[in-house]
Amino acid sequence: RDGVDVPREWGKLAAGLGLIVVTVERLVASVESLGATFGIPEFLAGVTVVAAATSLPDALVSVRTARENRGTTSLGNVLGSNTFDLLVAIPLGVLIVGEVAVNFSTAVPMLGVLTVATVLLFVTLRTSLALDEHESYALLAAYGLFVAWVVAESVGATSVLRGV
Repeated sequence: RDGVDVPREWGKLAAGLGLIVVTVERLVASVESLGATFGIPEFLAGVTVVAAATSLPDALVSVRTARENRGTTSLGNVLGSNTFDLLVAIPLGVLIVGEVAVNFSTAVPMLGVLTVATVLLFVTLRTSLALDEHESYALLAAYGLFVAWVVAESVGATSVLRGV
């Protein structure tokens, strides 16, 4: 594009990525500290607070693109981010720190939830990739149910996930 200072834009991108690395490190340390202080199970903190906080940039991109009537960009961002997390972030972590044990009894139900959430999103997007207000509230309610279930698992009220 005309008038774009490419080196400056690359610099802003690099600075933004650097800021994300530093703030995510602090976020994880803070969540671990608060979890230990208040007795919040690590799993509960991870799938709620850490997940929401690290997904905040995705949410902001989605809001911005929705305002600009660019829903396909919003959807692409969410799907790309989740694909990146599954196929890059997890293996990269293992390559950096070495083998990581995963509790299969926890992973399978959580992957099932991820699959259901993905199908639910696509069902609501069935018409022209457009979400209406009611569908948006339904998806938020589904997330609320997910959080309630994870809390119930963490306090022992339900036992679908073993070892949480």
